[in-house]
Amino acid sequence: MSEVIEVDAGTQRVSPVAILVDGENFRVDFAENIWREANVYGCPTVRRVYGRAEHISSWDNEGYRLVPTRPGKNSADLLLCVEAMALALREQFHTLIIASSDRDFTYLAETLRELGHCVVGVGEAKAPVAFRKACSTFIEFLPQSPNIGIVAAPIKAPEQSVNREQQLPPSKPKQKPKLSPLEEGVIAELKAGNNSTGVLLTSLNVSLRRNLDVKISDTPDKCWRTFFTQRNDLFDCDPRGPNAKVRLKICAKPVPHTLP
Repeated sequence: MSEVIEVDAGTQRVSPVAILVDGENFRVDFAENIWREANVYGCPTVRRVYGRAEHISSWDNEGYRLVPTRPGKNSADLLLCVEAMALALREQFHTLIIASSDRDFTYLAETLRELGHCVVGVGEAKAPVAFRKACSTFIEFLPQSPNIGIVAAPIKAPEQSVNREQQLPPSKPKQKPKLSPLEEGVIAELKAGNNSTGVLLTSLNVSLRRNLDVKISDTPDKCWRTFFTQRNDLFDCDPRGPNAKVRLKICAKPVPHTLP
C-alpha cells in the first residue's frame, strides 16, 4: 500500500470508509466535521459512536449508529478496537477514521497501519503526540463556540491633559519572525509556479520532496494542509479536494505598463 501523505495527495478512492467515534471522549459538536473529512477519502458507509447510552444519545440525530457499551472501565475503547479490527480484516475496510483524543488508541492505529490500512485520526488539541504519529494522517479540530473570535471593545478612558509621551517609554517596533528554511523553500516553489492561479498541493508535495528532500510527515505539522493553515498570513489554501491549490498571499506588485 502506498504511503498516505495527506488528504489532497492521497489516492482518489470511492471505497467504503468506516467512522468510529469514542463517544466518551469526543463531543457531538464535531459530528458534521468528521463526516466531511470522511467524504474526502470515500463513502462513509459505517458511522458508529461508542459509549454509555446516556453519554452518546445526542449523536442519534447526526446520522451515527449508537453502540451502547456495558458498564466497566474502558468498555467503549475496547469495543471500538474490536469492531475496528473486524471491519479491517473481515469486512475489508481499508480506510478507518478514529475520532478520539485518547492515547489508548495508539496501539490500534499502529496495528491497522502496519496491516496496510489507512488510519485517519481526528481529535482536539489535547490529543497526545503518540496517537497522532501512530496514524497515517491526523486532523486536529479547533474548539467550536459562538463566542470564538468575538473580542469586547476596550472602554475608552476620558482624555486628560497629561503629556503621556513623557510618561511612557518609546515603543520598540515589532520585528517580523524569521522564516524557517522550509517556509523559504515553499515560497520559492510557489514563486516558480503560477501563483495567480495557484499550485496543486499534489504537485507541490512532489516537487518539494524532490528539490528539498522534505517529507512533511516527519515535521510537526504532519501534512501540508496543516502547514499552510497554520501560516495563513503567508499562504492561501483552497478547501479540501483532489484539485486543491495553494498560493502566496503576499506577492510583488505588478509594474504598470505605460502607454506609448
